Amino acid sequence: MSVRQTIESAFAQVGYPGDDNIIHCICPICRNIAAYFRGTRWEVHSLESLRKHQLALSLFTPEAFRYFLPAFMTRTLDAWSETCLIPFLITKQFLPLREEENPHRQQHREQRLTILSPAQRAAVIAYLRAYAASGTALASEDIPRAIARLEAVDRCPAPAEQ
Repeated sequence: MSVRQTIESAFAQVGYPGDDNIIHCICPICRNIAAYFRGTRWEVHSLESLRKHQLALSLFTPEAFRYFLPAFMTRTLDAWSETCLIPFLITKQFLPLREEENPHRQQHREQRLTILSPAQRAAVIAYLRAYAASGTALASEDIPRAIARLEAVDRCPAPAEQ
C-alpha cells in the first residue's frame, strides 16, 4: 500500500468535528482560519489553500486536527518542494513535550497525539518517513524524535478514566 493509500485508509472513517469545534480561539486570525475550514471535507482542499492556512496545524482542536491532518499530508506527498512549511509543522506537532512549554500547550499537544488511532499514527509515521527520504526535510533531526513519540503511544498504557 502506498503512503497516500495508508493515510486515506487510516482516516477514512473520521467524522467532521463540527462547525464550532475547528478552533476555539476567537482572535481575528483564528476566526478566519476556522471560517475557511468550517463545513468542508478534508478531501477538497488544494495544496495552495493549505499553504495559506498552514498555521491551522497548530491551532486546530484535537478533533479538527485529526480530521484535517490527512488533507495536509496527502497534498504535500510528492510535492515536497512546493509545500512551504507544512511537513515541518506536521513534524513539530509530534515532537516530545518540553518542560518549559506552557502546561495548557502541553495538554493540547498531548490530546492531539492520543486522539489518533494506532492506524492513524502509523500513517503519520509513514508520512514522516517519506518526508525524511525526500531530501527536502527541514530540521530532519526532529523526524526520528517525532516518530519515536508516535510509536511510544502504543507502548504506554492509556490513562485511567476519571
